[in-house]
Amino acid sequence: MNANTLRPPTADDIQAAADALGPYRVRTPLLRLNGYEGPGEVYLKLENLQTIGAYKVRSIGNLLLNTDPADLRHGAYTASSGNAGLALAWMAEKLGIPARVYATESSPAAKLDAIRHCGAEVCLLDAEEWWHIIEDSGYAKDPGLYADAVRDPLALAGNATIGVEIAGQLPDVDTVILPFGGGGVACGTAAGLNMVKPGVRVMVAESDAATPASAAFAAGHPTEVPVTPSFISGAGAPCVLKEMWPLINELVIETRVVPVAAVAGAIRHLCRHNRVVAEGAGALPVAAALADGGYEGKTVCVVTGGNIDADVLAAILNEEL
Repeated sequence: MNANTLRPPTADDIQAAADALGPYRVRTPLLRLNGYEGPGEVYLKLENLQTIGAYKVRSIGNLLLNTDPADLRHGAYTASSGNAGLALAWMAEKLGIPARVYATESSPAAKLDAIRHCGAEVCLLDAEEWWHIIEDSGYAKDPGLYADAVRDPLALAGNATIGVEIAGQLPDVDTVILPFGGGGVACGTAAGLNMVKPGVRVMVAESDAATPASAAFAAGHPTEVPVTPSFISGAGAPCVLKEMWPLINELVIETRVVPVAAVAGAIRHLCRHNRVVAEGAGALPVAAALADGGYEGKTVCVVTGGNIDADVLAAILNEEL
């Protein structure tokens, strides 16, 4: 894939994605964040309420639904810490095609169990080989179609439907905060917002366990960063993918880094005040908003997923993490 080929999805791309995803995605609610006492207003876009518990049904779903069936004759596969794999497994079951998900030993058990429940095969790899699949956008050992949830234009268009929904639900939104994993949801959402309401500030949140976006903005190009293991499985790559950097640099206004402990605090806040269960990556935007004391105007935190292991959630709620 050439780094110069990626562009924001067009209005036609986004509308086509919305039409294709109609029966498969949930138009998730937008609710006020309770227990917030800072300036302005903070809202939650609850993508954890998608059928699979995460927004990835939008990206993977649009990709598969717009792929020639002949290209799926050997099935489809992806490399994922969990949610993209779950979206692939769920959509593949709907479409009647085989699916394989390449994950690592550290992938959350709740996500892997859900993937297997949908009938997909889970293949565990060491972290280095797994990351190479993502970097290379494919795996020579697998004859199927690689479903790239980050860089595929169809995936970006699917993610853009989040931005369109936010603009429709909160027309005077000022700021949208998203977690940073690979940049696909941030860039897609920003493109959707730009189509309906240009000028919204789009921020990405990272934990101090890994800061690839912040490092890339500081250096002016993707650069490798150390990754400290944590319960935050859906964010924290060792480097921004080179193909994504031009889009990220164009569409994302700024980054925020918060301690892992603040993410745990955000999960507790969401559970206690909104009765919302978020996984680590899904709570990152809320952690950023709370850590900064909030922002003027109206801010939307996209809670991208809620697939968290029960024992991890219990430890967080008991303040053991």
